[in-house]
Amino acid sequence: MKGLLRNNFYGIIENVKIVIVVVMILGIVLLITGEATLLSVFSLMAPPIIAILMISCLRKESASKWEKYKITLPISRKDIIESQYISHTIWSIAGVAVVAVFMAFTVIIHGDQYFYYGFRDAITLVLGGGILAILIGAISYPLYYLWGAEKTEVILVISVIGSIGIVFALTMLVNTFSDGNVSDTLYYISLVIVTAVTIIAYVSSYFISKCIFQKREY
Repeated sequence: MKGLLRNNFYGIIENVKIVIVVVMILGIVLLITGEATLLSVFSLMAPPIIAILMISCLRKESASKWEKYKITLPISRKDIIESQYISHTIWSIAGVAVVAVFMAFTVIIHGDQYFYYGFRDAITLVLGGGILAILIGAISYPLYYLWGAEKTEVILVISVIGSIGIVFALTMLVNTFSDGNVSDTLYYISLVIVTAVTIIAYVSSYFISKCIFQKREY
């Protein structure tokens, strides 16, 4: 398992280096300007971009034939799938952590002027990108193992649109019950529900991917 996780790390690190440079530049600009719109965009986009890179690396594995070679090694297909989901989770959490750090320093430098509803707005921005990243993975991996590397671009489009659609649908559902006035109690209940749905979707995705991959022939 450690070898698989290490391979996943090396597979994405080159692309992540580029993203890190871009994120650092945007983060520094955010710290200097304190622009509220940039804070929202930065917070919601960083983790999903890293998630997309994780899935894109699968195509690189396929092109290099490493994907086929892995299944000849003395490791189970279950371990291969498990390592992919663990790696995706780690990188998604890393993206959320980066967002939290830059957001904290932005607030320290420019003051608490960004959150109309207080702390819960900060939670929405920090967790929002992470939830999208996890949902992107939950949708992408089963489709990848079902359709193959040739459809990677289509899979990414579907996963991004699908993840945004799920979050939007859940948000609209909460607003329906709240008549547009979301109290703190209802907000935190809805946050728990959205998080729970995301986790359930991700775990279910893992089992679906494992089932597909174990039956797949190369």
